[in-house]
Amino acid sequence: MKIKLKASKKQLDCIACSTDASGIAGEAACVYFPNSVEEAGRIAASHNNIVPRGGGSGLAGGAVPLNSCVIDLSKLNKIISIDEARKTAYAEAGIILDELNAELGKRGLEFPVNPSSHAICTIGGMIATNAVGSRAIKHGRTANWVEYVDVINSKGEIKRIGKADLNDFAGMEGTTGIIARVVLRLAEKPKRTASLIKADDFVRITEALGILRLQKDVSMIEFLDKKVSELLGFSSNYHLIVEFESERGEIKDEKYTKLIALRDSIYPKLASEGYIIIEDPKIFLSKMKEFLDFLEDNGIPCYGHIGSGILHPCFSVEKKKKIPEMMKLVKKLHGNITGEHGIGLSKKEFLDDTEKKLISVIKKRMDRFNKFNPGKIIDFASEKAEEKTENQEAKEENNQGVKNGD
Repeated sequence: MKIKLKASKKQLDCIACSTDASGIAGEAACVYFPNSVEEAGRIAASHNNIVPRGGGSGLAGGAVPLNSCVIDLSKLNKIISIDEARKTAYAEAGIILDELNAELGKRGLEFPVNPSSHAICTIGGMIATNAVGSRAIKHGRTANWVEYVDVINSKGEIKRIGKADLNDFAGMEGTTGIIARVVLRLAEKPKRTASLIKADDFVRITEALGILRLQKDVSMIEFLDKKVSELLGFSSNYHLIVEFESERGEIKDEKYTKLIALRDSIYPKLASEGYIIIEDPKIFLSKMKEFLDFLEDNGIPCYGHIGSGILHPCFSVEKKKKIPEMMKLVKKLHGNITGEHGIGLSKKEFLDDTEKKLISVIKKRMDRFNKFNPGKIIDFASEKAEEKTENQEAKEENNQGVKNGD
């Protein structure tokens, strides 16, 4: 006789929240779906080892629980108000970017930062990773558009944080508190068109970039290597997708929409071919040829926001062993190991001591008891232990000095 075992809703919630888009396996001890910011604060006050969760679209394991209490903000998805005159929106952090922009679009406005995960990512998650996206060359990072945030601290208190202290939360990947509500600056929604540029060699790509990056109506310059170009149905050349916030591009209206959708489909298409691991180094244009040569020599396809220096090399499981070698090259070229996805769990091993100390300073100030997202970015608990050991050694050394009459 077969026995059917039915999982409870709590068990299903824990399973669903045990990972994020990185695919890294974790374990949720419990999951809460607060209906208000105040309820989220009460939950935060009564638990330790808390993982704030937005859309689960992160690719670095930043929302993966390590036997943690997950606070899922998906029900905190209200637009509180829109001020058309001041071009600002006040919203809860769990609102999805596309849903926000659908409402703003009725008023001729938009939030212009545009990550590929726009259909599922939340505003709170975008702030937590300081998301960039394809239009960074014109619109920069998410933090550039934030007026202030309401955050939940380790006591469950709701505190308002302005621009001066925003870096304590923007880009800290949920390790310093929970972003609960936000006030965003908005832009007028422009007419957009595009052009597709083909080049036989990277020298021509560099020449085109030198011109395009100086033009004010250019909002996106996306790079496709030869393999990615073929995958999308283009010729086996390098290609640039250039977006204009004007009528200048020859690709317009429905054709423009299809081209942007095609660009958004790149990673799913690569993943279906077995290239499931995506990275996001940021490289200076002058060093990019050397970096791309390494990828081509090793059969690693690549695309990305070349206008802002961010590339997305994609690795198969078999090629995963090349990631440390690539990260070593990134550092040699004075690049950044992450341009937009964050550190999370997947890139911790590649941080140097200086980077760890800078992050640790903020963590100590904002979450000294290591309540929020422990184990992410840096091993804060072990750093505290090392610091305690160093202080104890210093104390013992001082006591010995006193004994010796020094």
